[in-house]
Amino acid sequence: MVRKAICLVLALSLFIVGTAHAQSGAWAAVMTQANALYEAGDYAGAIETYQQIIDGGIQHSSVYYNLGNAYYKSGDLGRAVLNYERARRLAPRDEDIRANLAFARAQVADQFPVAEEGAVWATITGWHEALTVNEAAWVAWALFAVVCALGAVAILVYRWRRLALTGAAVVCVVLALALLSLGLKVHELKQDHAVIVAPEVNIYSGPGDTYLLEFTLHAGTTLTVVEEREGWVRGELSGDFQGWLLAEAVEFVRQ
Repeated sequence: MVRKAICLVLALSLFIVGTAHAQSGAWAAVMTQANALYEAGDYAGAIETYQQIIDGGIQHSSVYYNLGNAYYKSGDLGRAVLNYERARRLAPRDEDIRANLAFARAQVADQFPVAEEGAVWATITGWHEALTVNEAAWVAWALFAVVCALGAVAILVYRWRRLALTGAAVVCVVLALALLSLGLKVHELKQDHAVIVAPEVNIYSGPGDTYLLEFTLHAGTTLTVVEEREGWVRGELSGDFQGWLLAEAVEFVRQ
């Protein structure tokens, strides 16, 4: 009876693995089709096919990157920035993604001042931005394990105690920075970042076009949505810029 149960479990496991592999192969074929449409200049067809892959549950940086390229080629700067940003979140160290995102953002009509960073701070933030939230969590766990190991050495091996304690103190500092980075990444994921996809949208002082018109923004501008109300959202940009705009004019980076 036990043997039959084990055989059944193994059979089910093989079935699940085989099904997953078949699904992966099927989506790879769709990806090839989408790439072929892109190369042929059929950007609308490529967009539809890439989106079909995403709607099928495939969350991969290459799909979002290619989708961003197709939107850029079709003249939709807003959705190009949106999908490059989605790709960057999944693969923050990918140079092609970072380059295309920077290139697209440079063409956005609305450019807001950004504070200059010193070399040391740029190095710290660069390390922070280069990791995904999962990678940051693994780094924190690894550092915690190292601290525990050094603590055990300090307790069990007297002659190495001072060296182990010194090493543990240094690693604790790095661990604190890693935990801070992880906390910031989790906070960023919880924030509702959005990209304006409408060619142009008016920003009002309140949730409605009867309020004071403050300024106008254009496709590709990224903002943080802090409030939603009856088809309107309140967005914050860098500096003190904020206001209300139509919800249909933006798409959220987080899906």
